[in-house]
Amino acid sequence: MKLTIYFDGSFWCGLIEAETDGHYQAIRHVFGAEPKDADVWDFIFQRLPHLLEQSGSVAVVQKSEKKLNPKRMQRLINREKRQPVVSTKAQLAISEIRNQAKAVNKSQKRQRKAEYAEARFQQKQAKKREKHKGH
Repeated sequence: MKLTIYFDGSFWCGLIEAETDGHYQAIRHVFGAEPKDADVWDFIFQRLPHLLEQSGSVAVVQKSEKKLNPKRMQRLINREKRQPVVSTKAQLAISEIRNQAKAVNKSQKRQRKAEYAEARFQQKQAKKREKHKGH
């Protein structure tokens, strides 16, 4: 698990990246003002376990590990240092989790709408039967 705290231009944010059992989780938490050490520890021990339970995960594609030339490894490390703090992998995972939640909400909304339409139809049928009785 990796926690990266960075300033995104207006707020201080924390990016949590966790990889377990072939699943990758990425969570972005906005701290607001610059967090003190106590705020960070409080977040880690109080809020983080709940966030990890609630958030979804994405399957990880494993790359083959080859032995790298030391110079090449040093170049890769320097290139990674120059990269922005928020990783592309984390952004993709967050968007994938958001899309999964969107699909679930869409299907639930469609189901509720169908149930509502069916209830309205039954209500109209009952009203029509009452009118037909002639009372």
